[in-house]
Order: sequence, then structure tokens, then C-alpha cells
Amino acid sequence: MLLQLLNGVAAATTVTLRLTVYYFVRWLPLGPRYLPIIYANFSAWIVCYLVAVASQPKHPRKIPSLGAKLLTLLMGWYDQTHVVISIWTFLINVLALLFALDFVYRAEILGSGNGVEFSRLGYVDDNSARIVIRHSEISQIFYQESGQSKWLNGPVTTSTPESDFVSTLVLTGLERDTSYNYHTNTSLAGSFRTSSSSPKKWSLATSSCIKPGFPYNPAGSELRIPGLEHLSSHVSKSSIDMVLFLGDFIYIDLPARFGFSNEHYRNAYRQVYASPSWTQELQNTPWIHMYDDHEITNDWAANETGLWTDAMEPYFAYHHGGNPEPLAEKATYYTFKKGDVAFFVMDTRRYRSPEEVEDGPGKTMLGESQRKALEHWLKSERGWKMVVSSVPFTRNWRGPESIDSWAGYLWERQQLLEIMWATDGVVILSGDRHEHATTEFPSPDGTKSVVEFSTSPLSQFFQPFDRQYRQIEDTDIELFSHPYGVSKFGVLKFDTTSRKTWHLDFELVVDGKEIWNKRISLERKS
Repeated sequence: MLLQLLNGVAAATTVTLRLTVYYFVRWLPLGPRYLPIIYANFSAWIVCYLVAVASQPKHPRKIPSLGAKLLTLLMGWYDQTHVVISIWTFLINVLALLFALDFVYRAEILGSGNGVEFSRLGYVDDNSARIVIRHSEISQIFYQESGQSKWLNGPVTTSTPESDFVSTLVLTGLERDTSYNYHTNTSLAGSFRTSSSSPKKWSLATSSCIKPGFPYNPAGSELRIPGLEHLSSHVSKSSIDMVLFLGDFIYIDLPARFGFSNEHYRNAYRQVYASPSWTQELQNTPWIHMYDDHEITNDWAANETGLWTDAMEPYFAYHHGGNPEPLAEKATYYTFKKGDVAFFVMDTRRYRSPEEVEDGPGKTMLGESQRKALEHWLKSERGWKMVVSSVPFTRNWRGPESIDSWAGYLWERQQLLEIMWATDGVVILSGDRHEHATTEFPSPDGTKSVVEFSTSPLSQFFQPFDRQYRQIEDTDIELFSHPYGVSKFGVLKFDTTSRKTWHLDFELVVDGKEIWNKRISLERKS
């Protein structure tokens, strides 16, 4: 009777342990949810196994069949009649636990990235370029036009521990539509091309959400980022003029949170930039950033209180300095323009009302100053208008976390939609939900519409079973949705060469393959 009880518990805990570990490290890296299950099942199993070792007869009474051996291997049992199989099943369960621990702790122990040195491009326009560097020494940049022999002296910067040795160098007075090379006295180097004064054909890639080392591969680097490799491959084959990254560049709380200090946040940025998946093509492509909740903690809605200062200091060092100038001093929202395409990059975290506040005129995602700036921008711009949000504008993502997006701020959303419908050429870009959805917001009279492309993650998990994107209301029309894939990014190709009709072509790339595209056209008024 005791042996049967032990075998029953061992079988249940073994199956649960192995399946949970696989699901955790390869599908859904939610440590707070799955690590307690893993630890509890391993503990229960090891007790049953050791009791079985101590209580079984010392001499076997029969030779086990092949089926019995296989069952022992699968169920985690100890069988005195075949010690080798029992040892193997023991090792499999121990290995499962070690895989989970390796996934959680290896990057934290071995992948601190303290010594990482890099340079990357930030915002580049027709006469200037921002270059973000990390190096522990005083750095001076030198630059030249491609094909020329003379190097020009650029600015000098002193990186300090206060900024985690990160600084941004700005090159000004550049020639438009010209290729440049640069290097520093600390051996960092790269190249870039300035924009023409009014480019008519150009493209960008957009996505959000990165977690190094996922999906887990015990033989691979703990800092590998497969999505960067897919993006690099696309950049090397197609012309991408910039990457617009929509937040969650780090995941401070997944698969487990190791602390709340400024150093913990800095370390998360260093780990991403220390990834072997970065290529020269990506570092030579301008990256423009915004932040979202996981740069602070999940579903952040506490403005500038609590964790804000420690969490945002490395964001300002690593990303904010490379962005276009903000619209107000110390603000984290900004605009920029490339040719006939204008961008308003919102901050949907810093100024928002708490989610539990009743929706209405007193609840805001943007805060008064930012909303007024956005409204003025929508009314004054005359070309394509890209409104960039870290969280989805659509209400079609259901479930308890929907109130973290614009679905929890519908009154303010409606005010913005009415202004968008009063103009032309508005497109919304967003990320956050680890899925893709293209949604249309038609005006009540059916004469105007706004389209949103929401695409993520660049390299993170997706929900394999829980489908939360569903159209219910006729205010948010589903055009296309695709939840699958651990790497998703959108490519937007703008063509404004015609005086009568402008085109925007969107391509969805999932795990390195284009799976869907859509064209939006804007008829120009004479």
C-alpha cells in the first residue's frame, strides 16, 4: 500500500514538474506563477523517491518488462528491479529543476554586462546625428564623409558612474543625404547616412518587448535575443531607415525580480546591450525609443513616485539622450518628422491617472499638457501623422489587464478620436500585448477612419492558449490579428512621391518570415 501511494504521488509530481519546467522556460516565463509549482513538485517527488529507495526489498523478485522500464522512466519511480532506469529517471527530474534554475539565475550571475562597451545610433536627421556610447574612459568622436580621407574632430564626453558610463554625442552641421563613418578614441566605430531634406520613399521597423535568453536553450548564450537576429537579417536584405522601439526594452520582473535598486535596473539594460545578437547592421541603424511599464514594473501607474527615480535614471542615460528633443523640459514625449511623415511619441505611463479611477473627464492617460500638445499637433500637421503609443489604442484586447491600455481610458480616447477624424492620414502604432492586431476606428458617419498597427514582441513570449483579442463593439473593427510567434515586428514603407495619392505599406514579420501586409492610401487634397 505504501509503495502504491509513493508511486502515485511520484508520478503526479514528476509529470507536473517536467511539463511545467518546459512550459516555463520555452513558452511562458512567468516566474512568480510557475517557480512555486516547480519547487513544490520537485520537493514532493524527491521525498517519495528517497522513501521508495529506503523501503523497497533489497532483492528483485522478477525481471521488469520493457513497458515497465519505460513507465518507470516516465513516472519518476524508483524500481529496485532496474537500478539503471531508476537512476536515469532521477537524473531527468534533477535536470529539469536545474534547467529552470539555470534559466532564472544564469544571466543574473554570469551575464551582468558590467564590461560591455558599445556605440549605437539614435535619432538622425538631415544635418545631425546622435550617437550613444558606453565606455568607462573619456571619449572623443571623429567622423568623415565616406570616401574622404580627412577625419573631423567631434565632441568629447566624459562618461561617469552616475550615468553607468553611458553618454550621447551629437554631431551637427552635417551634409544632407550623405554617408558618414565615425570612430572614437576608445575604438568604438560605426557608420550612418543623413536624411535628404524631404525623403519621399523610406521605411521603418517597429515593435516592443525584449527578454534575453528566451526561449531557453541550455547550450546557448544566456543573453541571446533571437528577435534581434531576425531583425538584423531583415535589415541586411531590405532598406530600413530606422527602428521605432515602443517600450519594454527590459523586463525587470521576468522571469524573476532580483531587486528594486538602481543597480538592478542598470544591469538589465547592460544585459540587453551585451547580447551577442547585436550586429553592426543594427548598431548602424537609428533607434528611437519610448518606455513602458516593464522598465519600471508591471502595469506601472504611479507617476513619479516609488520606483520611478531608480528605474528611469538608466532609461534617461541609455535611451532618452538618443531620442529627438522632448516637447517640454524634462518631458518624455516628443515629436519628429521625416519627409512628409510626422510622429508624436506619447508617454503613456508618467502622467496617467490610476487605473481604478472611474472613467470620465477626470481620468487621463496623457495628462493635460501632453494631451493639449497632441491635440495641437493633430490639428496642425498636414501629412501622414503617426501617433505612437506604448499600449494599444484598441479596446479589443479583453481580460483583467485591458484597463492598463486605452480600454481603461475610453473617455479621453474618444476625445482624441474625434480630433483624428477631423483630419486625414492618422495612423496609430503601438506594442505591449505580445501579439499583432490591425484595428480600424471608423467615424460615426463612416466618412473617416483611423488605423492602428499594434505589433509585439520583438523577442519575448506569446500566450499560447489564451486568446484575448476579440471584436465586440463596432467602434473597433478587427482587420487582422495574429497572436503566434516569439518574434514579431512591423515594417512600414512610406511612398509620398505622387502629388495625388500617398501610400503606406505595412508588412508583418513573424519569426523572420513575412506573413501579412496591408496598404493604406491617403488622397491628397488639391
